[in-house]
Amino acid sequence: MATVGDMVHVDLTTSIGAIQIGTIFSIFLLGIVSLLWSLEVAHTACACYEVYRATITLYGQPYKYTTYPALGSTTATGGAITFLVQSFSAYRLTRVLPRPYSIIGWICIVLGVLRFIASVYLANIAMHATDINHYAGKQGWLISSLLGVGAGIDVAIALSMLWYLAGKRREGLERITAVIDKLMEYTIRTGALTSIWAVILLIMFRTMPGNWSWLAVYLVLAKLYSTSFLSSLNARVAIREKLTNSSLPSSERVSKHRPRVDARTSAFGYNGPQAISIEMNTTTKTIHDDSEPHIHDHEDRAYGADKRLGAGHITIVTPYKSRADSDRGAS
Repeated sequence: MATVGDMVHVDLTTSIGAIQIGTIFSIFLLGIVSLLWSLEVAHTACACYEVYRATITLYGQPYKYTTYPALGSTTATGGAITFLVQSFSAYRLTRVLPRPYSIIGWICIVLGVLRFIASVYLANIAMHATDINHYAGKQGWLISSLLGVGAGIDVAIALSMLWYLAGKRREGLERITAVIDKLMEYTIRTGALTSIWAVILLIMFRTMPGNWSWLAVYLVLAKLYSTSFLSSLNARVAIREKLTNSSLPSSERVSKHRPRVDARTSAFGYNGPQAISIEMNTTTKTIHDDSEPHIHDHEDRAYGADKRLGAGHITIVTPYKSRADSDRGAS
């Protein structure tokens, strides 16, 4: 019976352990994507229901259109979408930035939580409001604060990530510069889009009192957050491929992206020179004591002869024809 000492120790840290960590992280991302998708469906359903209610259910009866429960629900679902996306990006800052700068990520997370709580509070008020203009006027300070805080969080996350990537770009190797540039591009694209849209929404809300145009812009804001989040996840494939290509030698990168061409055929179908093969013939000649052939050393060397002493044998190796054929041609 084998003892514990006889058992072979196997280190699973870099094999099964790595797979386990990757699986847990993928489940975490799956949960975020699934939750985000569910909130997107709820947000879209609420907006569609409000439009259907105003145009079909209460058609021709505008005096009955005094409450807006679905619009209030879009405020809650939109706030949840914004909180998820901003918290994910802010948490990434806490893992990437060195101390004490990692506190920026935690500050953004705390502000995101407060913003989400305020969004739920506004949603509850909006579902019981009887006039949108009165609601916007009374809660205008809180709505403006939420829009400003949301834009500020996006700008803080984008600038912090750009500062970190710029430092790594100066310190990093030349081969990963392209990867860092791609990361900076995605950071600017995702952060700038949502922050600029939030600023536009804030300007429209403050400069157009009594106008519902800001509501149309607000309904799009949650979609931009979810789209930017999903695009950043999908961008990992392109970034991973670029990182892999930058770490491979040039010959491996060429063989990976170009089809293999046969050595005898060029890429344009031209048949190049064939491989040259030289046939070596070996002739064994027996020499008797009473008759020695006239063999010169310089000829043996010219034909690559190999003399074997003893037993009266001479082995002559010729590249194209045997030595016997050469003797007949000379005679």
